[in-house]
Amino acid sequence: MRSRTPLLASLLSALALAAAPLPASAAEPPEAAQEGTYIVQLNPSLRAPRGAAETQVSQLGGELVGVYQHAFKGYTAKLSAAAAEKLKKDPSVLSVEPDAVVTHFAQTIPTGVSRIFGPDNPNLDIDGTDDRRVDVDVAVVDSGVDQSHPDLNVVARTNCVIGLCINNSGTDDNGHGTHVAGTIGAIDNAIGPVGVAPGARIHAVKVLNASGSGSLAGIAAGIDWVVARSSTIEVINLSLGCSGCSSSAISSAITNAVNAGIVVVVAAGNSSANTASFFPANHPDVVTVSALTDNDGQAGGQGGSTLSCRSESDQDDTLAFYSNYGSTVEITAPGTCIYSTWPGGGYNTISGTSMASPHVAGAAALLTSGSAKPTTRAGSLAVRSTLISTGNSDWTDDSGDGVKEPLLDVHDAGVYNPA
Repeated sequence: MRSRTPLLASLLSALALAAAPLPASAAEPPEAAQEGTYIVQLNPSLRAPRGAAETQVSQLGGELVGVYQHAFKGYTAKLSAAAAEKLKKDPSVLSVEPDAVVTHFAQTIPTGVSRIFGPDNPNLDIDGTDDRRVDVDVAVVDSGVDQSHPDLNVVARTNCVIGLCINNSGTDDNGHGTHVAGTIGAIDNAIGPVGVAPGARIHAVKVLNASGSGSLAGIAAGIDWVVARSSTIEVINLSLGCSGCSSSAISSAITNAVNAGIVVVVAAGNSSANTASFFPANHPDVVTVSALTDNDGQAGGQGGSTLSCRSESDQDDTLAFYSNYGSTVEITAPGTCIYSTWPGGGYNTISGTSMASPHVAGAAALLTSGSAKPTTRAGSLAVRSTLISTGNSDWTDDSGDGVKEPLLDVHDAGVYNPA
């Protein structure tokens, strides 16, 4: 796995090279008198960096900008080029470096969003400008979500790990939930990835701990928390489950969520097995999602293997080698080598049906936004039917199960027209 953290140029705006040049003296060439901004690193054994900074800058006729003493000892100052050269000879100075302009990395359209034709739908307005956000609320029932991530619109959070939900608590100490949230609704801006439903309001429901495990009691409490807010929340994503387990209580909770008009999307599982024995993926009311391996964001199977992002080789546009399969699965979506948000304001690329499911949850969010929000069981199941009927078959099902589920496809602007 690899993380990527954007560099925010706005944090360094105070250090911009904006000072007017000082007049050149007769003894100095013009370039020596030209003022610039310099970052000075002092000897770490220096006890009073502020006093040293003030003294040095004053003696050199410069202007002190900022003093640092936690990450390193040093300061930033506006100095002439000649003064900067002189400062390099001071025994208490380790380095004198000219300031430079730093910008954020441009937004990336993840291969998964490309493969489901998100950029081809003009209604989604994916252009790197945060001028339109999908009017929808999605509950991510998972390991929590980084509520301060600059690429996510997290509006509520609760911690239900112990089987009791505690509001305004629960951080993502695993990463899984934040990654899921980004695929659903990362903001269409100039950084990181963009989600299927850009800017969707995320409700972070923590039911998994730092190791990514949890209990049925926690899931029951989390779904109960969501259903209590069914007038607001349109979609639940459950990228979790267990093999051979079952729960009548959680089955009832899911049914009641669907009865309240909430679309429930569930990952099929990563055991290369029939989904029929995995819960809650085998629940009759949910949208169960298998994972497609797509390496280039395009149809045609020309993307080669996955060796560029993971040790196992899997061919482009085929069912992911780890994905569960079978007649229980309603739809497939990209799940291999998916780039999305990560705790701490960062980004990461990981794989699984857990990464496929939020693509479908995001598509469900597009269908249920604004006044299109379902309020009944029939409305929720109609959304499931639309997701399935608008999918395409342009992929290779090599599972051998004899059932080729449709591949999620949101290109149709007449159908996927979010508020």
